[in-house]
Amino acid sequence: MKIAVSSTGQDLDSQIDPRFGRCAYFIIVDPDDMSFEVFDNENIALGGGAGIQSAQFVASKGAEVVITGNCGPNAVRTLNAAGIQVIVGQSGTVRQAVEDFIRGKLRASSEANVPDHYGMGGGGVGGRAMGMGRGMGMRWKSQMSGWGRGSSAPVSTSSRAGELQELRAQASELRKQIEQIELRIQELEKGHNATKMDLARRAGGQASPASVSEDSLRIAVPVSGGRLCAHFGHCESFLIVETENGQIKRTESKTPPPHEPGVLPNWMSEQGVDVVIAGGMGRRALGLFQEKGIQVVTGAPEMDPEMAVQDYLKGTLVTGQNVCDH
Repeated sequence: MKIAVSSTGQDLDSQIDPRFGRCAYFIIVDPDDMSFEVFDNENIALGGGAGIQSAQFVASKGAEVVITGNCGPNAVRTLNAAGIQVIVGQSGTVRQAVEDFIRGKLRASSEANVPDHYGMGGGGVGGRAMGMGRGMGMRWKSQMSGWGRGSSAPVSTSSRAGELQELRAQASELRKQIEQIELRIQELEKGHNATKMDLARRAGGQASPASVSEDSLRIAVPVSGGRLCAHFGHCESFLIVETENGQIKRTESKTPPPHEPGVLPNWMSEQGVDVVIAGGMGRRALGLFQEKGIQVVTGAPEMDPEMAVQDYLKGTLVTGQNVCDH
């Protein structure tokens, strides 16, 4: 079996193109091993008949199933005549749609879900936008240019109603795709921050050397008189230490901006710091660092700052009470 999916991109993680006849690409997937072929849709700029031509194309590639967002009556009739199942109303990634089909979650339909000529004026998300200078798009633009200057509308009420329906369907599909993209971004951001904080949290004599060494970190230590400063906000400088695989790679000393509420957490975030090792820190500052996704280790003794980082990486840094817990 082969499954044809209208796609905005050229791999299985691309979003489904909401247009069948004028999609950017067709991805033909073998569900047995998820191997696939990608084809440019050469019908994207046709003035008419794109749905029929696209249906004939996927049929020529041996497709038995079509998965798409929207499909017009002419395309559906052509696909049905070729014995191809049509599944409409889909969004998300190509991979997910094929997997849902394999699990029996998708049902074929013999009815179109949009009128003919759907999508003639626009381009899909991530796809190759159809220029306004081609075909129907240019005609629509020139027709609209006279409105508002006393001329009458050059298209019939039924045509405008059909176009309005098409645009609403496009807007709905685009909103769905944007929501899915935003959710995926949030998932990736949470996973990234959780990984860094999990590695940093295992400090204070309880860290596992193997787990800490699996990531690259930037660690900041407040310094005064060449020693780790007990009072975070009143240090002379910060030692910024870059580590990789549990080893110190490079260090640099940086003078912080004047100490004012909220300044140092923002400055540390700009420096790309993942972990702060300090003797003490106020509760407000601790909350601000947490909001920035920066882990704070408090209660560290006054010692050589580089040695403190080495002990932290080895999981042997012994800490006491937060000396500035106010």
